[in-house]
Amino acid sequence: MSVGTGHGFRVVGELEPEALAVALAGCLGVPTADVEVAGEEYDPETRHWDAAVSCDYAAADGDVSWVLEVHVTERVVAPPGSRELALGLAAALGRVVVYEAQPYQSAACWVAVPDGRTVRGRLYDPGYVAGREGFVMDTVESPLPSFPGARTDFIYEAVSFGQGWDFGEALRALASALRSRCPGGRLELRGSLAGDAYDRYSDIDLLWTVPGERFAAAVAGAGEALAGACPLLTARSDPEFHDAPDRRLLTYFFRGLPLFRRLDLDVRAGTPPVGPVPAGGGWPLAVSALANAVGAVKAVRRGRDAETVRGLVERGGARVGVREAASGRWADDIARLVDAAERADPRARELAGRVRELVTAELG
Repeated sequence: MSVGTGHGFRVVGELEPEALAVALAGCLGVPTADVEVAGEEYDPETRHWDAAVSCDYAAADGDVSWVLEVHVTERVVAPPGSRELALGLAAALGRVVVYEAQPYQSAACWVAVPDGRTVRGRLYDPGYVAGREGFVMDTVESPLPSFPGARTDFIYEAVSFGQGWDFGEALRALASALRSRCPGGRLELRGSLAGDAYDRYSDIDLLWTVPGERFAAAVAGAGEALAGACPLLTARSDPEFHDAPDRRLLTYFFRGLPLFRRLDLDVRAGTPPVGPVPAGGGWPLAVSALANAVGAVKAVRRGRDAETVRGLVERGGARVGVREAASGRWADDIARLVDAAERADPRARELAGRVRELVTAELG
């Protein structure tokens, strides 16, 4: 067999070898005749060993129906990675396809869904869970009909990979606090943390969908619940949604987390709300300006273009009376913005001090 790339997949539901071959051919851009699909009882004498793509499949028990081992040779031009191939197979077969969440050293996995989504999960191999036969999908981050017995929770070891164990535990505490506040609600990761594109500068973006009759209480009590898990530094409510009957966007900085780990909590009513809904807090201009300062530091560290950084600095400055245009000496520009925010509202002094420390640490 030629040198190439291997992929391990798990498939849920019925699977026909012919349909699998057609799906692999379509995803990898090769003729179906150049795809070899072989079950456990294949005949070595008749196998197409020179195929551009080969796939060994075996039946499985438990929450997974089939185990696939796909080998893509170098004859395939620009082959997709595991994620793209899993999504392509899921769409072509109309089946859920599980693939490994490398390089996580755990049972963490990704689930490719026919509708084009990917959802993190935690899949245990046969024999790992006492009293359960075969594969066990223990947890998924969003409910999936293919795994009715799975719990819904974040895969903390995957989200925190490369970010430090403390971050995963902090996320667990924040999620637990919100779930305790409204047991009938549903939490979902959004933004970069919902995928693989996150880094040390990523915000925490959460969508919190609650029953309509609990919406007002959830908005009013979110800050208190979160403060019990991680002391708050600041809290804001985006005025853009103050008149919306069924949505609030609440933003928090925490004393125990890096400033980059700001929480943007999108609270939505899953059913029509009952009664008046509070704003959920104010929108202090000084705090908003300091949030722009943090965003500007992040943009510099991520290598964003000068106009992006300039826009963040100047929009933040306009909120607290800074009229000078940004000079492009970003550390100086952001420091001036921080000073102006603190002068405009002394109540923002603690956050301003944290931002100064951030500027020194990140930009020198």
